Amino acid sequence: MILRRTISGLVKKNLIYLILLFAFSSLPVFSQTGKVINIEEIPQKKVRKYIISRQIDKMHDFSLIHPSWKKETHESDFHVNEKIFYLRSKLSNVWESYRHANPVKAWNGQTFSLGLMILKCSNSVIYTNSSFFPAVDTGQVYFLNLKLMRGLYNLPVAFEVINIDNRQNIEEISYIDNNKSQGKQTIQFFDNGDGRTRIVHRSYFKSGSWFRDDFLYPYFHTRFIKKFHKNMRQFVNDTVPDVSKSGYVAEF
Repeated sequence: MILRRTISGLVKKNLIYLILLFAFSSLPVFSQTGKVINIEEIPQKKVRKYIISRQIDKMHDFSLIHPSWKKETHESDFHVNEKIFYLRSKLSNVWESYRHANPVKAWNGQTFSLGLMILKCSNSVIYTNSSFFPAVDTGQVYFLNLKLMRGLYNLPVAFEVINIDNRQNIEEISYIDNNKSQGKQTIQFFDNGDGRTRIVHRSYFKSGSWFRDDFLYPYFHTRFIKKFHKNMRQFVNDTVPDVSKSGYVAEF
């Protein structure tokens, strides 16, 4: 009788162990899908090092990435750099083009390139070789490689989309925490009243270096955003039918 109880107890325990083993061995397969970054898929060495040094590649919850711009942040505490661009196209065309442009093409040039995208809303990763990219939206984190001095120095940078205002046509992005610089960039689109769209690109920034803030940032940042808006000019030109027929020209 005792032997039968012992065997019965062992069978029940083994069954429980098997169930627990199956549960714990199966759960990570689902929880890790799209959440662990494959470093080998990132083309730029500096971006790879940036992600590894902050252990972002090991994150299973990308909501742990935080923008440096908080709700209580005051614009008056930052340096400001503003540039204005004009595109010969309707406001609605330009706004939709900026929202739906391929980020690999938008952030590509001699001075910068996209390394990786993270979507916090779905806790997933999009690599640059992807065939699909969603429209620009809040919670997207972009990792870029900036080329300074003709590529002699490469600087990794990451920013998060923190606001999309469809009524006022505003996009806002913020450098994430632990970046070289802190702050945000605001891109607002206006109907200029003459068939053109006016784009006001305003940057609020600061770092721990007065030399970087007073000299390096304004110079290099202006070069970067000029190239970005030129890339977007080409995208509008290629995707908006009435623009391409009218000999579209961008004015900067």
